Amino acid sequence: MSAVVLETWHRFDIGRVDDLRNAVFDAGLDAIQMPGSHVRGSLAFAARDGIMFSSGLIHGNAAITGPLSKDGITVGLGLKAGAGSLLWLNRATAGDAMVVLPGDECDALLCGSSLYVTATLTAKQLEREVEREGLVLHRSLTNRTALHPEPIQHDALIALREQVESIHAPGDSRNRRLGIGRRMLRALVLHYARRPDIGEGGVRPVGQAKIVHDARAYIRRHLTAAISVDDIANATDTSPRTLFRAFSDILGDTPRDYVRRLRLHRIRRDLLSSDTMTVSLAAQNWGMAGDLGRLSKNYRELFGESPSSTRALVRMLQRDNTPA
Repeated sequence: MSAVVLETWHRFDIGRVDDLRNAVFDAGLDAIQMPGSHVRGSLAFAARDGIMFSSGLIHGNAAITGPLSKDGITVGLGLKAGAGSLLWLNRATAGDAMVVLPGDECDALLCGSSLYVTATLTAKQLEREVEREGLVLHRSLTNRTALHPEPIQHDALIALREQVESIHAPGDSRNRRLGIGRRMLRALVLHYARRPDIGEGGVRPVGQAKIVHDARAYIRRHLTAAISVDDIANATDTSPRTLFRAFSDILGDTPRDYVRRLRLHRIRRDLLSSDTMTVSLAAQNWGMAGDLGRLSKNYRELFGESPSSTRALVRMLQRDNTPA
């Protein structure tokens, strides 16, 4: 029996929702603070033989969307899923297994407490992991982004959950050398080998989830212009009442509040991207220049600081990084 190959995990506290842009290492995701508890917790990363491992223990409510890797396959396991958590707008459960192909988007709504671990690797590296188990790489594992229709077996879930939780325990994590990456990949390979035909895997939303999916796409395309609830309802071929109910049931939000929330995040991103960006210009860019006092109030409620405080932080960081 070969020795378990260990990885050194590095843990980082989550200070604000922006940190979730790297919920998977170097992904550059779009992270949005949703109604309810503000985000806290920790992220952890490790590397071994060219494979990048990521993990998060996240408390609070946030939406995370975007590609996980430009050129790698990302496989992952959800080890905890709080009530109301969603993957591709479908209910998430502990033990969920997924494959996300290069450039494809992951769409997650995290509620309560969530724990996950992922590996990003090439198709060749994944094939080697499969061969190590004496199996054949079934094309369903690498030919489409999908969520496996069944969770991993309970005993494997419990064992991995305990190991991954140890990464996120407070304290000095610089020398936490654990074989979690290999164990997680082995559990996923064996899980997919049990059921080669994984179907659509819940990536294509239906019913209320499809209404929210289409509405969010319309909102993102028109975020710089005026958007009314009637506009969104017409774009999704539904009534305002049905639209409101879908947002409430799926996201715990209203269409109008979601538009404002997304605009505030875009304003924050603009303020963080440049020390010359002003609040009024960022507000103008995203259709919120009409009432800067209300904008400041909403911004503080969402992020726990004023827009001017964000600007001051950027200027301070810019000074600190300027060569003497």
